[in-house]
Amino acid sequence: MYAIDYLDTLPFVDNDRIGAMGICAGGGYTINAAKTDKRIKAVGTAAGASAGAAYREAFGPDDQLIATLEQVAAQRTAEATGAEPMMTQWITNSQEEREAAGINDLDIVEAVDYYKTSRGADEFSPNKLRFTSLALLLNYDPANLAEKLLTQPLEIIVGDKPGSFGSYRFGYEIYNKAASKNKELTVLPGISHYDLYDQPKAVEPAVAKLTTFFNENL
Repeated sequence: MYAIDYLDTLPFVDNDRIGAMGICAGGGYTINAAKTDKRIKAVGTAAGASAGAAYREAFGPDDQLIATLEQVAAQRTAEATGAEPMMTQWITNSQEEREAAGINDLDIVEAVDYYKTSRGADEFSPNKLRFTSLALLLNYDPANLAEKLLTQPLEIIVGDKPGSFGSYRFGYEIYNKAASKNKELTVLPGISHYDLYDQPKAVEPAVAKLTTFFNENL
């Protein structure tokens, strides 16, 4: 919303032709923003995912979720009274570490390949998450009220190779729930979540589809 506030101040921006597009968790954030900010006139996602759903599933049954939230509450109290912030690791730092942990999920395998190699690594990305942020993540659901509030033209692009990040499932969920009268779900065969980040076989058809979509709806 604040980004659109800024766009509204720019003389070369047509306020009636603002679209939003997100990848991975950014797709979920884009959906979430569009539900309540109707300055967004068209919405596109590629491998869009709900970070909240992914984390809820990663932490297991409900009793484990509650136990985690109890730990978060205790840590917030500790930090409020002077303790150092507690950090937790996001993904394993190597494929060897992943294999040793017995993790074989496709999305995790490809996440390590993307974020922990020259393909997508960044020296300023520490692969860490503040532990207390889990309280916000575990409560986050961009699909909530989509059947009432998500009304803009919508283009959803996913690959048909599902993994634990849930973009394939989230794509179908949003497509089925969205109140949008103009909506399309494009499923790319043989494509995974991370293929849509940088692999030409996935990126090129996705960009072509999104370009046509935004040209027609903005």
